[in-house]
Amino acid sequence: MGTFFRAIAISTELAVLTVAVYVLLAVVKLALFDFGLHQKYRSFIEFVVIMLGCLALVFLVSHLIAFYPRVSP
Repeated sequence: MGTFFRAIAISTELAVLTVAVYVLLAVVKLALFDFGLHQKYRSFIEFVVIMLGCLALVFLVSHLIAFYPRVSP
C-alpha cells in the first residue's frame, strides 16, 4: 500500500511541477517575441521550448523517483 501512495504523491508533485515549467517556458517564449524577435523564428523557438520542457520533465521524473522518501507502514 505504501508504494501506491508514493506513486500518487510523485504523480501529483510531477503534475504541479509540469504546470510550473510550462508557464515559465511560455513566459520566456512570449518575452522573446515581445522584445522584437522576428516571427520567422517562431517554429525554431517553439522547438527549443519543447525540447527544454522535455529535458526538464526527464530531470524531474528521475529525481522524484530517486529521492522521494519511502512511505513507512
